[in-house]
Amino acid sequence: MIFRPLPLSIVCLILLQHTSSLPTIVQTLSSRFALVLGGFGPGYTELQEVEVVKHGKTCTGAVAPVPPALARFLGDVSGLAEFVDDKVIFCRHASCWALHLPQNTWNPIAPLHQERDQAASVALAGAMVVLGGRTPLEGELSNELEMWNSTLDTWMPLPHLAMEEARFSFCATPLNDTALMVLGGWGVEGALDSVQVLDFASGRWEDGPSLPSPRYGHTCLLTEVAGTRGIMVAGGALAGKQVDFLDLATSEWRQLPSLNYKIDGHKLILVEGIPTMFSWENIEMFDGKSWILQPHRLSSSRSAFTVTSVPGHLLPQC
Repeated sequence: MIFRPLPLSIVCLILLQHTSSLPTIVQTLSSRFALVLGGFGPGYTELQEVEVVKHGKTCTGAVAPVPPALARFLGDVSGLAEFVDDKVIFCRHASCWALHLPQNTWNPIAPLHQERDQAASVALAGAMVVLGGRTPLEGELSNELEMWNSTLDTWMPLPHLAMEEARFSFCATPLNDTALMVLGGWGVEGALDSVQVLDFASGRWEDGPSLPSPRYGHTCLLTEVAGTRGIMVAGGALAGKQVDFLDLATSEWRQLPSLNYKIDGHKLILVEGIPTMFSWENIEMFDGKSWILQPHRLSSSRSAFTVTSVPGHLLPQC
């Protein structure tokens, strides 16, 4: 693949806030609560209620419900959400909305250029980047990226930064302020074990340490385990309860304690600095030695949902 220099406007957007690596992720995000958005409940009923999760508590009714979907496709898994520019950006298929937490209102924003199902997103230096996925009806796989420009309220396609291999049902995570990693997924020839890193500053994709085995339907998180910074990868259709950890200093994979339940399409995020897994209505937190099932649960069993984290001070009602 031939890489072209990153346009100056994109570089300025990405580097607007910081140019150095993130500090310890647990310290940086320790005051954040989780927002659980969208998805489907029993009987494939659409769920609009947003749930807030913190240590020892789940809040319902504290955040306005997400707008109803304009279209539905059987079995779709399309929700994407990131907290950027002091707003929660939530996209489903091609439609997107912004949640202004002080006003507790959802407002429509510009739609994605591509309708995407089982895509991935990351928040990178104040911008939301959406990657890959497939079209819900045709099932065509995508390798394209686009980025939301909050100033212009538009999604900017980034064709020169397209992934080397189209994929869906994968996970993506930021590594620092200028780089992200994509892991596994389902490609043209089936399940993938490939790991790739995109550095926005150089405009280049590079190979990372391959997953221990092919994986899709999994979730991943940049975090620390016993003082070691790395990427936690959990579950998936082929892995079930399995949790692996990529040590970013040594580029080596090791296995962590297993989850309590097999997961596929569920979500892992930091809640007040603790790796937290959401699966159906269950909440599991990793204490460094094992995954602890929490007594508090989501109010309804969910599938095809998404999660993001927001500063806790923006949710004083929870």
